[in-house]
Amino acid sequence: MNPEPAIDLHTHSNCSDGSLTPADLVRRAAAAGVGVLALTDHDTIAGLQDARQEAQRSGIRMVPGVELSASWRAQAIHVLGLWIDPESPKLKERLDSQAERRRVRMRRICARLAKAGLPGDDLLAAVEAQPGLPTRAHLAQALVAGGHVARTDDAFRKYLGKGKAAHLAAEWPPLADIVAWIREAGGVASLAHPARYSLSSGARRQLLTEFVAAGGGALEVVTGGNGAHHVEASAMLAVKFGLAGSVGSDFHDPQQTWNPLGRSLELPDCVIPVWRAYGL
Repeated sequence: MNPEPAIDLHTHSNCSDGSLTPADLVRRAAAAGVGVLALTDHDTIAGLQDARQEAQRSGIRMVPGVELSASWRAQAIHVLGLWIDPESPKLKERLDSQAERRRVRMRRICARLAKAGLPGDDLLAAVEAQPGLPTRAHLAQALVAGGHVARTDDAFRKYLGKGKAAHLAAEWPPLADIVAWIREAGGVASLAHPARYSLSSGARRQLLTEFVAAGGGALEVVTGGNGAHHVEASAMLAVKFGLAGSVGSDFHDPQQTWNPLGRSLELPDCVIPVWRAYGL
């Protein structure tokens, strides 16, 4: 008996900080047995059209998505917008504002690197030459390519991480605004990778309380790299707060073997799947 096609509702292409083109991502997902795929690039929907066209050729059901950056208690929080309308004029306008925030932040980070004695202008040019929106992952790669650090992890440890010379906290819109953007675009707001945030259990519950009050509809219960205890804890939170459950690999790059497309993404039975409302 053939296994059921996998559902993967959190992936990235080179339109943000992934390594594959949208079409290559879809082809790889199809080869991995994924039957339902969401492309959720950071603050951009630039890859959705190419992904949708390749999905039609590959026999995959494509979910239009995006991963939006929000602020909650001075911490960056990521919210997936699933089943959004990519043609929403308001959404496009708001994504333009997110893109400008990213560009401004990157220029300011590179200016700080210049003050630290690194070639900030050259690093900025290298980042801007990459496809998609600028991210700190691109900058870390530029630091490796320029011979300033050995690995991308070292870039964050030495320069880009919290408390380091070039760290600059992002100034994203409030969480409630981001949830409203997604709902106005016809989508479901799903809180991404809840176990990844540095929060106490009480703060995590408060985050979910405010997320639900704002209209959030789902929680990413299973995500790439999470252990069984993370899944169990997230499932309990989803049930407690009346949220549907989502699953996603958070795939970025084939070389990152800890989060392959579609693998081990089974939602616990106690959680209502977010895709049930869409006939899946």
